[in-house]
Amino acid sequence: MRVTPLLRPPEPPSGPSHRDVLRRWEEMEAWSCTYCDRPFGLMVVLEVDHIRPMAAGGLHEWSNLAPACRECNRLKSDQDVETWIAIHAGQSDT
Repeated sequence: MRVTPLLRPPEPPSGPSHRDVLRRWEEMEAWSCTYCDRPFGLMVVLEVDHIRPMAAGGLHEWSNLAPACRECNRLKSDQDVETWIAIHAGQSDT
């Protein structure tokens, strides 16, 4: 006799959804990039950035999320925010 595993519904996400994050920032009127301060609009795409990257142990929770434009979010990638700012301020050799 063959036993098949029961299908389970997907686990709920741990932390706020992308929609919840955007709604909260809209209510707070936090509509500019955390890093370059460009206001979001038709030409500047808003993304959710993890201040401490999840790859480095950061959590998907409110205190670790920041609004960022696509360019800054892509440039920062999986770097810690202090390291990224230091590199872009010319304070680091890496």
